[in-house]
Amino acid sequence: MSENLRDYTKTLYAMDGVVRRVPADSWDEPSPNEDWSAKETLGHVIWGLRRITTAIKDEDPPAEQAEADVAGDDPATSWGEALDDVLDALDQRGVLSKVIDTPFGSMSVDDAIGTFFVDPLTHAWDIARAADIEPALPDKLTKRAIAMLSVAGDALRRPGGLGPAIEVADDASDTDKFVAISGRQP
Repeated sequence: MSENLRDYTKTLYAMDGVVRRVPADSWDEPSPNEDWSAKETLGHVIWGLRRITTAIKDEDPPAEQAEADVAGDDPATSWGEALDDVLDALDQRGVLSKVIDTPFGSMSVDDAIGTFFVDPLTHAWDIARAADIEPALPDKLTKRAIAMLSVAGDALRRPGGLGPAIEVADDASDTDKFVAISGRQP
């Protein structure tokens, strides 16, 4: 198992831990992710998982649709199905070396998930904040994401991407540092 696959899987399970604790009446709460509710934020992540799954399986990418429609009437169930599908797709001999098309160009599945883990990690925090629950993000993953986002600099800072980094104290937690570099107020 590659380090990227391990970290991506841990990130998905961190998101799963958040999704399973969101109270049913909190899905429509506003998220720190501009203009999205918790449900819409999860729909975005589900669509991303479906995109990876279809790329691995050489299928057409999922159709563009509103994030709330992707999450559906039962966001936790929609999430669980997408999680199972992507984990099944990743659990195939040789899949990590397969080259797929991504928004960042063609790359191996291993490289793609080594980059894409930041998205569900960020949005796990967004959803937890919207639902007023603890995100419980693993320090190893937040540290890795901080390093990656530090190298990316302003390349990911655009509408629909990350906002400007927020200043935090040097002694802030790793989660707060990650959230801040992601353009969110801890």
